[in-house]
Amino acid sequence: MKKAKLAVIGSYAIGMTITCDHFPAGGETVPGTNFQLMHGGKGSNQAVAASRLGGEVLYGGCVGNDSFGDMCYRLYQEEHIDTSYIRRSEKGLSTGVGLIYVDSGGENEIVIDLAANLEFSPADIDRMMPRIRECSLVLMQLEMETETVLHAARKCREAGISFVLNPAPYREIPEELLQCCDYVTPNQTEGRLMLGAASGDCISDEEVGRRLCEKGARNVVMTLGSGGALYVNGDGIRKIPGITVQAVDTTGAGDTFSAAFCVALAEGKSTEEAIAFGNTAAGLAVTKYGVIESIPSRMAVENYKGR
Repeated sequence: MKKAKLAVIGSYAIGMTITCDHFPAGGETVPGTNFQLMHGGKGSNQAVAASRLGGEVLYGGCVGNDSFGDMCYRLYQEEHIDTSYIRRSEKGLSTGVGLIYVDSGGENEIVIDLAANLEFSPADIDRMMPRIRECSLVLMQLEMETETVLHAARKCREAGISFVLNPAPYREIPEELLQCCDYVTPNQTEGRLMLGAASGDCISDEEVGRRLCEKGARNVVMTLGSGGALYVNGDGIRKIPGITVQAVDTTGAGDTFSAAFCVALAEGKSTEEAIAFGNTAAGLAVTKYGVIESIPSRMAVENYKGR
């Protein structure tokens, strides 16, 4: 089968994790253990997942002129991702980094610098458009400037290309962006925040989906963790169940879902079929530790017998 083409535009960052007995107070130095250096960034995670799950991926983003940027290029070469539109920072910015401190009780403190990711601009989108027009859809997140995401969404709407927004990590977005979305894939917390509600407000998932459609999203696909996903549009509400697994690490499951969902859509599958494919891929991902390490192959998803 010929691979479906899709574009993923987003962030790349290096995650640095270290465990300590307790978080340091001001001026305090504490010993740490289990230091790990990992590939990260939601856009990057989704691009890798889309490629492993059968898509032909065109990637757009910006990294620094540093060794972390070199790591980005090596990763995409290994994962067979087209890097034609990844560029190095022209402003001397570093590759994005996330510093994660984990204490003995499992609590964490995180500091993120998106750095070069924020340099990717509407002009970069314009440079990509000839190749984007060869793609079935574009998938983006919110780890770059809002104006860049909105510009891409507008360009996709003009060109008749499906635009999928994974609204994470959540921040306030203009309603025009939502109105440019063919699909938006929030989790339950993000969906409520998009409405200006608190994550714990007593509002049903179905009502959240309906209100997001009223705000302009053509299709809302809300992930429900182990509960699968809720699909809401003008034709009604459907719940597509997830798979039953023993979860060991849910980090990155949302990225795997969004990528798998988009690959299936790009291949011409129905929205419900694409959601089921995404649910299976995300379910398999939570059975392993790590993010990149846990992303399943296309064969693993297709051979899963519990669907």
